[in-house]
Amino acid sequence: MKLLYIHQHYEENKGATRSYELSKRFIENGAKVVMISGQGDSHVTKGGLVVKSTHTTYHQKMKKMRRILAFIHFFLWSIILGMREKNIDKIYATSTPLTVGLVGLILSKCKRKPFIFEVRDVWPDVPVKLGFIQNRGMIRLLKWLEMRIYKSAAHIVVLSEGMKQNLLQKNISASKVTIAENFANQKLVQESNEKELEDVLLKNWMKDKFVVVHPGTMGLVNGVDYLIACAEELQYNDSIHFLLIGEGSEKQKMQAQIKEKQLTNIRILDAKSKQETLQVVSRCQMGTMLVKNERILWDNSANKFFDFLACGLPVVLNYQGWQKQALEECGAGKGFSHEEVDAYCTYVVSLAADQRSWEQAHQASKKLAEKYDIDRIANRIWRVIMNTRSVPVETLD
Repeated sequence: MKLLYIHQHYEENKGATRSYELSKRFIENGAKVVMISGQGDSHVTKGGLVVKSTHTTYHQKMKKMRRILAFIHFFLWSIILGMREKNIDKIYATSTPLTVGLVGLILSKCKRKPFIFEVRDVWPDVPVKLGFIQNRGMIRLLKWLEMRIYKSAAHIVVLSEGMKQNLLQKNISASKVTIAENFANQKLVQESNEKELEDVLLKNWMKDKFVVVHPGTMGLVNGVDYLIACAEELQYNDSIHFLLIGEGSEKQKMQAQIKEKQLTNIRILDAKSKQETLQVVSRCQMGTMLVKNERILWDNSANKFFDFLACGLPVVLNYQGWQKQALEECGAGKGFSHEEVDAYCTYVVSLAADQRSWEQAHQASKKLAEKYDIDRIANRIWRVIMNTRSVPVETLD
């Protein structure tokens, strides 16, 4: 079987490696996989994955119009590259942005092959709720496009129960939707731990400290300035440090605030490769997930959550939802409402001061990682692909 995989923000060695890891396992199952990526160069990986790039320039610091132009660039060139690909059997398109689903729909109709749509973020609901899209005409157009993609897809993969419920409320059949969360890659963590941490200054800063880590994007949606408030509140406690790793539109603002407030218990590192990030994360004592105070963001399934589990870290959240429930049911961490900065900090302090409680949360986190094992999730998606009908369930008229 030949699978055409479409992912604008495809990565192999950085944070969001889901598509890369899934592709490797699809190939192991006998498929030939061609990835249409928006960045990097066209190449073939050691495992046989064929990557064809549209060479679309995109990064988090881009202004709104530049991002729109990047989406259009990828949209047009991915269709061209997809049309050039011969003898494909199925199409797997993963969002965001929503226009990636439209690429899958168009190629599906042109080539008369089914496509599976993977929803990583529910668009346009997220940008609309956050106020990034306010034009009523544009909102109506995007909602119409969203429903056309859902109805034309042979199957839909979502990354959380909340996302599935969102689709069910839009009258998408439950039988058409499969939940396949992001995954915990414990093997990659073990491989990363075999190497020493080379940053001597970082090692000294972390030495004998209880480090709370946040790897990944520092954008408006992530609300990482929350950690500034936490660092200020816990200045008195020299044993607790906060560490951020990554890039994003809020990074410079965060750095300026840290300098202005003369905070020595919080530090920001530049983005690293996936293995380098795991090297640092696995040497920390707690992971944290943060989002802006918006209900729709509770349904996220960010990579970092599962990386924390793979590393055996207790996790603390500043929001509610399915991750809070999963953590608290097994004792691997806690979730708080966005306003509960004091309670958030108190929980961090309590685990930092109680080795026994930390060890219990550590073991619970490792056990929870097994539920989201990389091979288990990949096999679930592979079954979806294999069981997808040979023609689209619904098509545009």
